Amino acid sequence: MFLSKKMKKVDFKNNISWIKDNQMSDGSIVWDDKGKCDPWDHLECLISLAIYEEHEPFHAGIEWFLQNLNDQFLIPPLFQNQQIVHDHFEFHHAPYLAVALLQYYYSTNNKKFLLDNLEVLRGITNKTLEARDKYGYFYWATDKKGLSDNSLITATSSIFLSLKCTSSIYKILGIRSLKLENEIAEIKKIFDLNSVRFNRDKIDRSRFSMDCYYPYLSGLLKDGSLVKSLQNFYVDGIGIKCVIEEPWVTFAESSEAIIALVRSDEKKFAEQIFNDIMKFRGDDGIFSTGYQFSENIYWPDERSTWTNAVVIIAADALYNITDKPKAILA
Repeated sequence: MFLSKKMKKVDFKNNISWIKDNQMSDGSIVWDDKGKCDPWDHLECLISLAIYEEHEPFHAGIEWFLQNLNDQFLIPPLFQNQQIVHDHFEFHHAPYLAVALLQYYYSTNNKKFLLDNLEVLRGITNKTLEARDKYGYFYWATDKKGLSDNSLITATSSIFLSLKCTSSIYKILGIRSLKLENEIAEIKKIFDLNSVRFNRDKIDRSRFSMDCYYPYLSGLLKDGSLVKSLQNFYVDGIGIKCVIEEPWVTFAESSEAIIALVRSDEKKFAEQIFNDIMKFRGDDGIFSTGYQFSENIYWPDERSTWTNAVVIIAADALYNITDKPKAILA
């Protein structure tokens, strides 16, 4: 039995402040005071800012992202102290921009902002669709040596959600893109969790909770088996483990699982997990990244902005704290 409290927008004002406090002068949103920033998590933070209609930091964050796209519509995967760390590119990062743009539109009804970013969005979409192998699966990354011969379940799911948000933006702007619609349908048709394309590195993906729930979060799967699958990762009273054999719950993975459950019409379990993780907020309401329950410590020693962002996104999906449409559920 668990107690249920319907969350409200005001309940996460400190989390939004934490995200804004960790935005650098160039517009990037770092994980915490250690200065690390990756574009996907940066965009996750922007989605939460869009939910709260925090216009100035949202636009500064979008501008940083656009300035760091290269002429191939790709963005480096990691920055440290505002400097590029890696020289490869991961294909699921850039298209996630569409989710942030769509959420901002849903919050503000600002169609001009979508129009202003339409050409960039088209370029990203075209580049992303080029990153499919002969079987239709997305390569994970590319660098100077070429394409990485690997596909990831979570990255593919993220791309699928991003393309759906792009399609929604096109429709809002009155643009018909039969090619994109066909591509989205084809991606869903061929998607197979057991495909050898997801196991070319011979790593057992069933060990990772993200690979369990992300196809459901994105809408690639809806077969009624999510609750049963998540039981392998659920720790009663704490949340969702990252890796099945590790005594470590992360509040981001727990929140993403909540979103997946909401999309799958399993709100009772979603609310149970949400109530679990709410017990681990700091005195100021901020979430740490994770909790190592065998040692009873928060680990790692960080309160990541993106963790707090996805908690907000999950709260909005579950409790409708804004009474606005949700891009994450597109």
